Amino acid sequence: MSNPLRTLRREGLAAVARARGALPGWINDAVFALPTSATDDTRALCARHGWRSIDLGPNPPASPELLNGSSDEATLAGLRASCSPHAAADRAFAAVLPRGRVLGIACTAIAPGGVVLADVSPHAGEPLRRHRALASFAIAARPRRLAGRCALIGAIGHNNFYHWMLDVLPRIALLREAGLAGIDRWIVAESRLPAAAELLARCGLDGAELVPLGRFGHVECEELAVTSAPGRICVPTPRGAAALRALLGGGVAGTRRVYIARRGRRKVANEAELLPVLREAGFETISMEGRSLAEQFESIRGASLVVAPHGAALAHLVQAAPGATLIELMPPGYGNPAFYALAGACGLRYAVLVGSAAGGGGGVTDRDFAIDAQQLGRAIRAAELSS
Repeated sequence: MSNPLRTLRREGLAAVARARGALPGWINDAVFALPTSATDDTRALCARHGWRSIDLGPNPPASPELLNGSSDEATLAGLRASCSPHAAADRAFAAVLPRGRVLGIACTAIAPGGVVLADVSPHAGEPLRRHRALASFAIAARPRRLAGRCALIGAIGHNNFYHWMLDVLPRIALLREAGLAGIDRWIVAESRLPAAAELLARCGLDGAELVPLGRFGHVECEELAVTSAPGRICVPTPRGAAALRALLGGGVAGTRRVYIARRGRRKVANEAELLPVLREAGFETISMEGRSLAEQFESIRGASLVVAPHGAALAHLVQAAPGATLIELMPPGYGNPAFYALAGACGLRYAVLVGSAAGGGGGVTDRDFAIDAQQLGRAIRAAELSS
């Protein structure tokens, strides 16, 4: 479906959702089983209804220390802006809702009265009036009822390793920090990601306790425990990075130098030109493809200098040595802040080298790109001088 048609469809479904809001609640629930409105202030909603809410304090992102003169300045300006303060979004909380619902593979949290909790299950850039839960469904299945206390940890990117690491797992730590014990079930999105079950197991979650939701899944919980997002989408925070290190280990001192080769889309097309520079500087070359999760963790554990193209494998930065340096290789025109922010969250130093187009089709998130070998050499020397 083209973008104009998708936009028209979403606007239409969102308008229908608002119209449904005029119906008596029991009719909407009986016929459509869908939410009718959204809020981006779950704590205020809890205060109005007397539901339990726990304020967990500030949760702002952090910018990393930069390698002077080693980065593309225009790109850095955009990355830096992503970590600017945002008071409403940069605070952590947890809440417990009676008869809270969770809808679909996006794991949208819905409070009684059909209110989408947008600050619990966010989608970047979507206005409240047409949040995806209000603009993706014409009708939903009646919710399956779950007894006891359930905890929602699913959110976005159900098949993406980065989002599992930075947007799902830190919610476990937030729930535990809030003192919400006695959780009977954990609600997650269905996932084809091979590492998903093992990541949850490493965090102490037994498979028997998990409730995976698919595209049309819908559950209503006797009690539903939710948390704020661990950070803005693609802008992880120091709190989230510390949670991952506590859950999975990491932050071990070391002196290894690691280059992470990317084998799928958006790879470095002239990698052969870079390898002599990397070998001379003492780098190991690794690839995460085909490795077990344990091997992936070990491949970057204790690294003091990491060079890598932008990609989900860099979520393993939480395993790098304290004070390590990341030199990120970025496609032209991309400017995704995920690993600039993660470097800041982990207390690492950072440089970004923006490549040039290397031909081929696809969008900016798919195309291969080339990196200047001399520029990479200068960035490595700058990292050595500043260590």
